Amino acid sequence: MMDEETGAGFDEPLGLPKGSVRSLLSLGVMLGALAIALYLLAADTGSDLTKVVIGGWIAALGNVIGFYFGVRSR
Repeated sequence: MMDEETGAGFDEPLGLPKGSVRSLLSLGVMLGALAIALYLLAADTGSDLTKVVIGGWIAALGNVIGFYFGVRSR
């Protein structure tokens, strides 16, 4: 359903354009991961926990990017 005056859709979450909520959630997750990574690096760069956590995030991000572009290429 559309608002006649503004043209905004009532069916979209929070009344935002399609994909906006997904984008905001993705941005929030990435900023949170960056904040934690920076904290771990500032606290102790040589700890095993820092290496495991940051390595896992890099691997997960690589999987997400690969899946995104792999699906879009079809």
